[in-house]
Amino acid sequence: MITNLHSLKREDATHKLKCSHVYCRNSRVNYCMDCIVLKEMPNDRLKILVFGERNRKGHDDKKQIRYVDKFRVKPI
Repeated sequence: MITNLHSLKREDATHKLKCSHVYCRNSRVNYCMDCIVLKEMPNDRLKILVFGERNRKGHDDKKQIRYVDKFRVKPI
């Protein structure tokens, strides 16, 4: 497990998280976010460190830990 999360940057990403932003039922934007897999959880989920904020440029320094389904994460 990675212990020092503060020193990690977007350039260290090993995977892509598939995401979509739904504005209304007929409007959807699909995009990918860089991430690092931290741990495999039970029931086919992953604990990941995600870089950035939605599909916005200039927010590369933002990091969040998320728990997502395994099928949404693909290696780079």
